[in-house]
Amino acid sequence: MSVIRKTELTKVKFGRSDMMVTECCIGTMTWGSFNGKEEEAFAQLDKAVEMGANFFDTAELYPVAFNYGKTTEAWMGKWLTARTREGKIKRQDLYIATKCNPSRIGGPDWIEGVDGPGKNMPAGYCHSYEADILEKSCRASIERLCCGYIDLYQLHWPTRDCPIFGCFSFSPAGVNRPMPHANTLAPGEPGYAVFERQLLAIKRLLDAGLIKNWGLSNENAFGITMFCTLADKLGMARPVSCQNDFSLLNRTYESDTWEAAYRFGVVGLPYGCLAGGVLTGKYFDGTKWSQAAAADRPLDLCRMRKEKDFQPRYGMPMAMLAAAEYIKLAEQYGITPTELALSWARQRQCNTSIITGTTTVLQMEECINAFKIELPEELMKAVDVLHEQYRHPTQYFVDKPACMDAKWLGSAARSAKDPQGRLTSAARSPLVRVAVAAAAAGAAVALLITRPK
Repeated sequence: MSVIRKTELTKVKFGRSDMMVTECCIGTMTWGSFNGKEEEAFAQLDKAVEMGANFFDTAELYPVAFNYGKTTEAWMGKWLTARTREGKIKRQDLYIATKCNPSRIGGPDWIEGVDGPGKNMPAGYCHSYEADILEKSCRASIERLCCGYIDLYQLHWPTRDCPIFGCFSFSPAGVNRPMPHANTLAPGEPGYAVFERQLLAIKRLLDAGLIKNWGLSNENAFGITMFCTLADKLGMARPVSCQNDFSLLNRTYESDTWEAAYRFGVVGLPYGCLAGGVLTGKYFDGTKWSQAAAADRPLDLCRMRKEKDFQPRYGMPMAMLAAAEYIKLAEQYGITPTELALSWARQRQCNTSIITGTTTVLQMEECINAFKIELPEELMKAVDVLHEQYRHPTQYFVDKPACMDAKWLGSAARSAKDPQGRLTSAARSPLVRVAVAAAAAGAAVALLITRPK
């Protein structure tokens, strides 16, 4: 069977909200860093609207990797103001989502070049979405975005002491967490007071008309359950969505996190569906996908090559091995790797809209067109078979450095950040196939064999 191509984007009801959004949500987090000129962002926004997209996601923290905070929202506000004045768009026809982060990057009293990552921020500082701070952040985002109100306001990540961003295993006390936490919950303490206080802060924004709906991001099953249960107790709206990392290379959301979301009616709004660009094929040097990407934008300006320490989980050696197999599968069905990654994510039951990530107009066109594709059931099943071989290879369970090195792969270990990121013939050797099988079944087996006694 072949893929089916439609002519228009589909709009869907966004969970319990009254939002009718396109299945593609336009992500913006590189606008202001990897895209250094606002004209580049404007051109991508114009193309998105031209192609029918009506849903946009940003954050006070954006852009990312460098030049953090405020810029992306400000650029979007300038674009929205200009295009509204020109009569090309209407604010009420668009749905705008943004986020507040507890590290206050881009938030209240944060000054570019003075505070910020690695600057003069107090060690371990982190707010806990207190009502005054949250309202100040929200009002500042509305002012920068020039949008009057926020359609979907999201808590960017949890403030409690749980792992986030790449670690699938739970540990308390802030273990395996790349940024500080505000709330340390003692054993046996669920944190009712913390969750209720944060919910009441959200309710204040809803009651003031500053936001229409609210959502979570980078949350787990426990967090979703607590927020929803206590929202019911307080008689206020539950979160409408959860924005988590999700892709062919990371399906951890589909475990107990999705069950919690499913039971409480929280819809999926995933990011990372292209795994930082790895699933486009552009980091496999010498391939047609890499050459096509380089013709549009030099690879040394792309994320994995320009900022090698930013979100390296997407380009770990096991992720590269898995991505190579998904790329071959896309080729077998006559679609691009990007189309496979995005259309597959759209067709997963746990998701309602998918956040894209682009730095060029051509990338925007390819990403949006991917949402006009219907994959046949046999291709969806073929993806599942590959998933059984390569389970969540962008995630680590215990030892991140071990996953970054993947020494069990020997000479076949390649990372996306390496200019020679293609797979060598060693990747097809019997020895490496055994190592890959062991890693897919549980990398701990290989680690125990190679770890010094």
